Amino acid sequence: MPRRSRLVCLAVTALAFVASGSARSAMIDVTSDNSDWTVVNYPIVTVPDDPNDHQTGISEGDIVGNNTGDPAVLTNFDDNGTPGILDDGYIGFRVRVAEDKPPPGFESFFGVGMDANTDGVIDLFLAVDNSPSGAGNQIGIFSPGAGANTSPDTTTIITTPLVSYAENDPLYDNYDFSPVTTIDPGETNTDLDAGGKEDYYLTFVVPFDDVVAQLGIIGITFDENSTVQYVFGTSTQANALNQDLAGPNGGTTSSLTWEQLGAISLEYSASGTPIPEPSTAALLGLGLVSLAAVRRLV
Repeated sequence: MPRRSRLVCLAVTALAFVASGSARSAMIDVTSDNSDWTVVNYPIVTVPDDPNDHQTGISEGDIVGNNTGDPAVLTNFDDNGTPGILDDGYIGFRVRVAEDKPPPGFESFFGVGMDANTDGVIDLFLAVDNSPSGAGNQIGIFSPGAGANTSPDTTTIITTPLVSYAENDPLYDNYDFSPVTTIDPGETNTDLDAGGKEDYYLTFVVPFDDVVAQLGIIGITFDENSTVQYVFGTSTQANALNQDLAGPNGGTTSSLTWEQLGAISLEYSASGTPIPEPSTAALLGLGLVSLAAVRRLV
């Protein structure tokens, strides 16, 4: 091979290595402790999810959590280290469930419904599908069914994913199912449902540009700064959320809207920032108090 060609090949290889290393170093760590993640909260400030409210008797599908340091659902975002580019990187989710039932490994469907334009309608599902009725052992982006998608009883999921990914992808860490003490070694409240078995965290990650692309197909412009609300649920099958919903006590067959039921989260940016930010809300409140004081003085 001519010297110039060899130099070109070496340069291309070096650039590919740098790009690969940069992307890998920027990935979300699916085994990192919860301090690296954003807790997803709900408008109804009670328990993020009541224990023992699952509908199928399978505790592995029972979402559990509280407001005293044991969150039920969390999110994470990585912008891939590309300032100014708002539609790349990775988005991840984590849910706490009541156990890992035999045989080892998560064996249900966990779906994250995205209301990506905050109109009360689920626009897209990001999910782990390890259910017996699904394709099994895959992470995917799924389309909701043809119903209104405004409440549990009007929402279904099309079981063939729009985009799918193998779990434990060799190119990046995208899946983990571990005991809570593995994720948070200092955790002392390990059995929130008092079922006699340690709780587990299920964590998964998907490329954010795929999410953006699929929302774009249905006419929703979306990036890391866009406002989104989430519905989280588990299921024994890939076409519905029939086991448990984060937020309410039960409610998987309810005709109440997601908001009425308390099953849709507060508003967040896709990158995980609460909207409005607490500091912004505090400043706004301080400003209103100051304005009222000025008016009294005038």
